[in-house]
Amino acid sequence: MSTAADDELAIRSLAAAYADAVNRRDAEGMAAVLAPDGIIEKPGHGDPVQGQSKILKRYLRLQRERSFLCQMIHSGVVHLDGDKATARWWFSETKQVAESGTWMTMIGVYQDEVARLPEGWRFARRIQTTIMERALPAEQVTRHALPDFLTIPGLPAL
Repeated sequence: MSTAADDELAIRSLAAAYADAVNRRDAEGMAAVLAPDGIIEKPGHGDPVQGQSKILKRYLRLQRERSFLCQMIHSGVVHLDGDKATARWWFSETKQVAESGTWMTMIGVYQDEVARLPEGWRFARRIQTTIMERALPAEQVTRHALPDFLTIPGLPAL
């Protein structure tokens, strides 16, 4: 039986695993943190998407639309309620729009409903809201190559 501290750490690790997958351009890793019937929402950007296979397709499209994407999770809060939890995470993101080459930076918030499943904690519902977004002058951005990533055992996988 896990303790409340174990559960909170597992949920925090889930949020970190999602950001890690975003930064490694791993759409399957991004989708794997969601429950099989999980829902993602981004108010003002179309209808919610439900189910890992549909979410994976959306993340693959997102990768085609962004030639660069880096997300950093900041402070978060978690409230446990048995096999369910709610959480909120602030994040910042820098991205390059593939079509235009425009560099953007943003601040946003995830509001999550989380469920304990046989495979561990997974997001049942993620709502991503953009709080602020602005373009970056291209001449002020220097992009470097991504490293070869170490394999980290235990990350959620499809």
